[in-house]
Amino acid sequence: MGRVNDDQWLDKALNQALHSDDTRPDFQKWLADHPEAVNRFTARTPLRQRPPRIRRILMNVTAVKLAAAAVLAVAAVVGITQLTSNHQPATSAPVAQQTLMGPLTHPFADGSTVKLAPGASIRTFADAGKRGFEHLAGRIDVTVAKGKGEFIVTSPYGQVKALGTEFTMNVMDEVAANTKEQVKLLAVKVTEGSVEVRNTQGVRTLRANQDLVVAANAAPYDFNNDESLPQPLRTRVQAMVEALQAKDGAAWVANYNLNYLYQLAKGQVAYDANLFGGTAEDAQRFQQGLGHVQSPAELAKIVGGSLNSSDGEIYITAIVLNEARDHARGKCVNQSQNRTVIMSPQWHFFDGAWWQIDD
Repeated sequence: MGRVNDDQWLDKALNQALHSDDTRPDFQKWLADHPEAVNRFTARTPLRQRPPRIRRILMNVTAVKLAAAAVLAVAAVVGITQLTSNHQPATSAPVAQQTLMGPLTHPFADGSTVKLAPGASIRTFADAGKRGFEHLAGRIDVTVAKGKGEFIVTSPYGQVKALGTEFTMNVMDEVAANTKEQVKLLAVKVTEGSVEVRNTQGVRTLRANQDLVVAANAAPYDFNNDESLPQPLRTRVQAMVEALQAKDGAAWVANYNLNYLYQLAKGQVAYDANLFGGTAEDAQRFQQGLGHVQSPAELAKIVGGSLNSSDGEIYITAIVLNEARDHARGKCVNQSQNRTVIMSPQWHFFDGAWWQIDD
């Protein structure tokens, strides 16, 4: 009786499988279709090893049940495979690509939009199921529909991946008017949400009100998160950028050590390249042109007024500290509607603070 009790697990398993809504195979049909398997499992043992009749019956019944269990397992696998294949997403059909030029606002099927400034261009993807597009040139503003998966914008200098957000991108490929250098970069700024900016040199994540620049063959760079730079220096650089973009002469000149400049203009201190930024000849011209000022405040008003011609976007592509960590050199791109120029500002730590010494 012990064996009969031990055999109940198989009866229960078969009963559950045979009455399952997922499988329901035709067991009798299987027996008819697989006589060799049945014979193999139920073949009688040699005469000298033949067990008592009741044992043979139990063995044969158990063997048939094991065979059935094996068939049910195979049937379940086949059923799962068929179910999975029936629910595979359909492969997205290729679609005709479009190259779009600004100014215009282009809507996408998922509810996202892209606004192209004059001269900007994009190209749609050839895969109808892929969210995003190729950014070819110029400034664009992107609004991504939320909750529909990743949205990728590719560019010559890196890709931007967003999950429901608003951001601007600017791809530049032009020649600087002042230095004749080739300017190749991607600038990204996030208005809402977050994006991941990636190229072969590195990857950075931006959140709301953050921005960075990706120069050709360089990692994504955000000076505000460059931990190699002292925080007071980063604050000073950000103040310069904001003042230039706002065309705020007073805010711009406030980044300079006006007490030192006033003393230099009056000939009260000697020229020092680390504190003035220009050459000795530049310092002489500075003294000749502004030696008449009567106070640092008057000097600030005159120097600040010279900012009227500056405008456009300012992109910081690099800031490098010297070995002593008291002097920094930057490289910036100033893009306006009329031209693009390269700037090389410098900052020096003296009189207890970081000061801009050159523009």
